Amino acid sequence: MNQSSKGRAMKRFGIAIAITLGASAIQVGTGHAASTPAPTRGGTLNVTMTDYMVGFCPNDTNSNSALMAVRQIGETLFEQRADGVVVPYLVSSASANSDFTSWRLVTRAGVTFSNGEKWNADALIINMQSSIGKLSGGGDGKTDNAKVNPAALPLPQFHGAKYGGLAPVAWSNLKAITKINETTVQFDLKRGNGGLKELLYGSGRSFMRAPAMFTPANNPGTKLTDINYLCSRQMIGTGPFKMADGGMSADKSTITLTKNDTYWRKDAKGAKLPYLDKLVFTTTKDAATRVNALKAGTTDLSWFTGASEANAILRAQKIKTLKATLSDGDFYPQLWFVENKAPFNKLSCRQAVSAAIDRATYATKRSSGLLKPMTSILGASNLGATTENFITYNAAKAAEYLKTCVGELGTTQLEFNTPWDTAPDAQKNGKELADQLAAVGIKMNVLSVETGTIITNVFASTATTGYQAVWFNVLEGPGNQYNSLFLSSTSNGYYCKGVEALLGEPACAAGASPDLYGSLNTLNISRHTDKDFDTLWFAAKGLSGAAQTAKYKEAIARWQAQVHSTPIMGVQFAVVSTSKVKGVCELKLTSGGTGRCASNSGVSLAGVYKTK
Repeated sequence: MNQSSKGRAMKRFGIAIAITLGASAIQVGTGHAASTPAPTRGGTLNVTMTDYMVGFCPNDTNSNSALMAVRQIGETLFEQRADGVVVPYLVSSASANSDFTSWRLVTRAGVTFSNGEKWNADALIINMQSSIGKLSGGGDGKTDNAKVNPAALPLPQFHGAKYGGLAPVAWSNLKAITKINETTVQFDLKRGNGGLKELLYGSGRSFMRAPAMFTPANNPGTKLTDINYLCSRQMIGTGPFKMADGGMSADKSTITLTKNDTYWRKDAKGAKLPYLDKLVFTTTKDAATRVNALKAGTTDLSWFTGASEANAILRAQKIKTLKATLSDGDFYPQLWFVENKAPFNKLSCRQAVSAAIDRATYATKRSSGLLKPMTSILGASNLGATTENFITYNAAKAAEYLKTCVGELGTTQLEFNTPWDTAPDAQKNGKELADQLAAVGIKMNVLSVETGTIITNVFASTATTGYQAVWFNVLEGPGNQYNSLFLSSTSNGYYCKGVEALLGEPACAAGASPDLYGSLNTLNISRHTDKDFDTLWFAAKGLSGAAQTAKYKEAIARWQAQVHSTPIMGVQFAVVSTSKVKGVCELKLTSGGTGRCASNSGVSLAGVYKTK
C-alpha cells in the first residue's frame, strides 16, 4: 500500500522487477493533511514529461511518460491493483471454463467513447481485430509500400499498416473471438491460459479505441505508409479526458486534453469525474528544468525516471512544497544483445560485456543510491528471478571472455554501437557504462537517439539497423504474460497456425511447428533463436504453484547462461507534484481496492484536482 512521510524517502526494495505483489507505490516528500477539503472543480493542470508523443494507432508505441497522456484518454479492459492482482475495468466480469481454454468477457454497461459511440461487444471485437492483425496489411517493405483499396477489401475497416503492429504475437494462442450478445464476447484459445486477464491488461497499454478510429473515411491513405490516419493524430477513448483533432502539436511535444463530459466513472460520493477542465502535457527533456518549473509553480506535475534522473527525484524530495510519488522498483531495463550479427552472435562477447559491468558502482554514481544493482534479469518479486548463471562483475573474467571473443571474431577489439536517449542524464548513463567497459578494453559507442526513434528502429525491422546492442526497458512486474512478448524467440515461427484462422491466410514456413509460441520477430529484441529457453518458458506458463515457479527459474537460468541480455539496476519512476495538486493515487478502482499508482506511464489524473 502507499505510504507517506515528510522527512525521508522510504527504503526502496532493490530491483525487484516484478510488480511487487502486495506493494503499490511509495510516496515521499510532504504529504497531504489528514483531512482534505472537498475537491475543487475546474482549472488546468500543466504536466511536463521527457518523451515525445508518437501517435495513437495500435502500433504507435509511445514510451514511458508519453503513455501518461494516452492513459488519460484511453482505458483498458482490466486494471492492476496495488497487490498485483488484475481486476475488471472496462469489462464488468471475466470467467473461464475449467481448463482456461474458453473465456467470456462482459463489457461494462453505460460506458461510451468520448465521440458518443457505444462501448459494447462490437467495440471490443474491432479492437481485438486490430490487435491480432485482422485489419493489418503486414509490416515488411513490400506491403508497406503497396497501394491499397479499402473499398475492395472484405472488411469495412481500413486495411492499413497502422493497425496491428506489435500485438499479433500476443494472440498466437487465440482460436476465435465470438460475439455472444450485445455485451458479451467469448475468447477461445488453443491452449489453456489462466493468465488471460493479465495478457489483456497488457501492462496497462491495451487501450480500447473508438470504432471511428478504424474506418476508411477517417483513414484516407492510399499506401500503407501514409500518415494521414485519424489514429495518427487523435486518440478517441472512454477515459476522463479527450482530445480534439489537432490537439497535438506538429512536433509532438505538446498535447492538450479537455474534460470528457460523458465520462462514466464517479467519485466515492457519487459525483462526476474528472474534476479538472484541461490537461496540457509538454515535453521537456532536461530533468533539472522540470524540477525548477515545479519549484517555481509554472508546472503542476512532472514525470521522472530513476534510470537517468535519480538526482532530480532526490532533489525534488527535499523541496517542502513538492510531493514525490514513486513506483515500486519493478521495472528492469536491459542491455539487449543483438545476436543475428557480429559481435554478439558470439556468446563469449556477451559474457565479456556482462562481466565488465560494475553494477554497484553504476547504481551509486548514476542514481546516488536511489536504485539497487540487479542480480537477475528479473526482480525478486517475479517468479522467475534467480541468480543462477547470472554473470556478475569480475574484471579478470571479463578479460578472459574478451580474449576468447576477439579470437572468435578475428578482430583485435570488441566494439559496438548502442543508442541512448538524447536527454542529458541518459547520455551520462551511457558514458558511465562505456567508461566501465573501456576499463577492460571494450569499446561501446554511445549514440544519441530520441527514445521514440529507438523504439521504431527496434520494432520496425528485423535487422535493428546500426545497433549491435540496445538499452531498453520492457521487462517489468510480478507477472510474465507481458514479458513473454520480448523473451520468446522467433525459432518457432511467426504467426504460423497461431492466428491463421483469424487472418484467413496460412503463414507457416515449411516444417514449422503448428504450436506457435515464439515471438514476433521484431519483438524478439535480442533476435535469439534459443529453442531450449522457449521450451522451458512456455512449459512454465502451463503450470501453477511451486512447479511453475521452479520451471520459470529454470528458464531464466538458461537465459542468463546464454546472456541474451543483461541488466544493471532496477528502476523506479516518480511523479512529482506541487502542493496545489491533490488526489494523486487516491481514487479507488471500480472493482474495489487501491490501484497501482505511479509507474513508467505516470499516474491516472481522473481523481486529481488543483486548489486555487
